Amino acid sequence: MRYKLLLFIPALLFPLLLGGCNFKDIDKRIFVISMGIDKLDDQKNNLRVSLKLAIPQGNPKEGTEQFDIIVEETKTVADAVRKAKSKVDKELDFGHMKVFLIGENMAHDDIYQIINWGVRRRDIQLITLLAVAKPTALDVQKIKPQSERIPSNALILGLSKSGTESPYIVTEYLFDYQRRLEERGMDPILPIVKAEGDHFRIDQLALMKKHRIGIELSPNETKLYNLLTTKNLKTNLSGKMEGNLYELNLESSRASYKINARPGEEPVLAYEIHIKATLEENESHENMTRSVLDTIEDATAKEINGQVERFLKRLQKHETDPIGFGLHYMSRRWDNASEWEDWQKIYPKLTFKVDTHVRIHSAGTAH
Repeated sequence: MRYKLLLFIPALLFPLLLGGCNFKDIDKRIFVISMGIDKLDDQKNNLRVSLKLAIPQGNPKEGTEQFDIIVEETKTVADAVRKAKSKVDKELDFGHMKVFLIGENMAHDDIYQIINWGVRRRDIQLITLLAVAKPTALDVQKIKPQSERIPSNALILGLSKSGTESPYIVTEYLFDYQRRLEERGMDPILPIVKAEGDHFRIDQLALMKKHRIGIELSPNETKLYNLLTTKNLKTNLSGKMEGNLYELNLESSRASYKINARPGEEPVLAYEIHIKATLEENESHENMTRSVLDTIEDATAKEINGQVERFLKRLQKHETDPIGFGLHYMSRRWDNASEWEDWQKIYPKLTFKVDTHVRIHSAGTAH
C-alpha cells in the first residue's frame, strides 16, 4: 500500500511542475520560421523587425502553404518581439527558427546588437542560418517560390546547400559568426540574398569588418573563395584557347597553403591547388586528343593562378581575412604575447604565389 502511495504522489505533483515552468501545449504555440531586421531612417523607431510565422497544415504535400508576416518598428529587437505577441493568439516559439536575415542598410551600419541578441536568447538555435538581404529583409521574407511547400523552406535549402549545391553559395551559421567576431585572425562572412520578383538569388558573399560590411565579392570571386575553402567543390571552370571557349566540370578539387615568414626573408603565402575535371563543353571542332587536353590543362592552370592571385591581393588591399590566414599563422607560433602584432605587420607585406595542377581525365562521350 505504501509503495502505491509513493507512486501516486509524484503523479499529483507533475501538473504543478508543468505550471511552474510555463509549459504550453503545441496547439497554443505558433512557430517563427525566419526573422528579418532592417534599419530605418526614422529617429524614433530605427529598427523594423519582421517575423515569418508558419501556419500548420494537415498535409504539406498538398501544396497549401500558408504563412503570416508580423512587422514591428521599434528601437530594440527584444521590444519588437514583445509587441509582436500582442498581434497573435498563440505563444511565439523561436525553437524552429532556421533563417536570420539582416537588411542591407543594417549590414552596412552595425549588426553587433542583432548578433548579440540572437546569441543571448536561449530559445534561438546557434545553427540558425545568417544572411544579408537585398534590398531589405522584409522583401526577401515575402518571397514565395512556386516550388516551396513549407514556409521559408526554399531559403533554408538554398542557404544550407542541403538542396541545391551551388558554387556561389557560402553557408554561415550564428555560432560561426560569433566565433569569427571574437577570434583574431579570421574575419566574419555573410552570404547575400537578393529579392528578384518571385524568386531570390544567392551568388555573392559579403566580407565583414567585424560589425559591418567591408567589401562585397562578385559572383566569380565568391566561387574562388569556395574553391579555396571547400574540398571537392562541384562547379565549372571556364576558359578560352585559340579563340574557342570551353567549360570544365570539376570532379574533385583541394587547396592548401603555407606561410613562410622567417625573419630576414620576404613573407610569402604559397597556395597549391589540385583539380581533376572532365571536358563538359567545347567550341572547337578538332578531336580532343591527349595533346589537346594537355594544352587546355596548361591554359586553365595559368588562368586560375592569375584569378586567385588577384583575389588574394584584393583581400590584402581591403585588410580583410575571411579564410583565416592570421589564425593559421598564430597557431604555429609560440610567442603568444606578440604573435598577433607580428601578423598585422606581415599581412600587408605578403607576396602570393599560386601553383595550380589541372588534370582532365576525360573528354566526355564525344571525342
